[in-house]
Amino acid sequence: MKIEKLILEPIFESDFQEGSYGYRPKRTAHEAVNRVAEAIVKRKTRVIDVDLKSYFDNVRHDLLLRKIAQRVSDEKILKLVKQMLKAAGKRGVPQGGVISPLMSNLYLNDIDKMLEKAREVTRKGKYTYIEYARFADDLVILVDGYSQWEWLLKGACRRLCEELTKLDVQLNKEKSRVVDLRKGESFSFLGFEFRQVHTLQGKLGVRFAPTSKARTALTQKLKEVFRRFNSQPMGRVIEIINPILRGWVNYFRIGNASLCFGYIRDWVEKKVRRHLMKARKRKGFGWDRWSRDFIYQKLGIYADYKVRYV
Repeated sequence: MKIEKLILEPIFESDFQEGSYGYRPKRTAHEAVNRVAEAIVKRKTRVIDVDLKSYFDNVRHDLLLRKIAQRVSDEKILKLVKQMLKAAGKRGVPQGGVISPLMSNLYLNDIDKMLEKAREVTRKGKYTYIEYARFADDLVILVDGYSQWEWLLKGACRRLCEELTKLDVQLNKEKSRVVDLRKGESFSFLGFEFRQVHTLQGKLGVRFAPTSKARTALTQKLKEVFRRFNSQPMGRVIEIINPILRGWVNYFRIGNASLCFGYIRDWVEKKVRRHLMKARKRKGFGWDRWSRDFIYQKLGIYADYKVRYV
């Protein structure tokens, strides 16, 4: 399917919208996160936090194939796509397929177009009153917080439901919600929790940091490593946990993660110290026995927790 991707991707890339970031060439999750943060700084503080119900498992093949056929006339390519979809069952796109991300983006492209149109129709010069960002099935819509734009918020909700109905995609009503950041509420997007804050200069700004769910997922993963390798030398454990920490920290270091990073660093250090003490059949954490220089420099535990503010 790699050849099919090389053929199909340029065709549909030209159709995709600016607010779509998931699994697209030269586009990243960080760019989507920054787009949302910038919208909040520009006072788009009413947020439609969208959760789609089992999206990847419920894509209708007939609708998807119709969308593909509008741009692709090669019968061989269409036949191969049909075979790929058939492997997923009656609905859905096969997870891990080479062109599955492309297909899932194409299926939701009409929603992006609708939001892009709303953005441009309500624009005044350089200022827009509605913004959106989508990464695969993770979507947020941000509307200007002033009461005069309440109609735009309601209109966006209504039009979103209409477009989803056309696609036979269901909203998860228990998780989808409208958030007002001015009231101290928050929402999550791509693992970050977003809040509106006041800066030291008294201006309105944005704070985004790892969600508690993201932090818990990391500590659970690390716990499992320490559990499975509890009888292994410390060097072996560090070989495994360092890449995990590096990947997680590199993803989240663009935001306001200092407090979270401090927690993770301390948590990992305590786990390492307990591992060392258990190997010697002793209690405690060995605070007097091993200095931090020994822990981080001699043992080589991952230590780069610097934050890059955007």
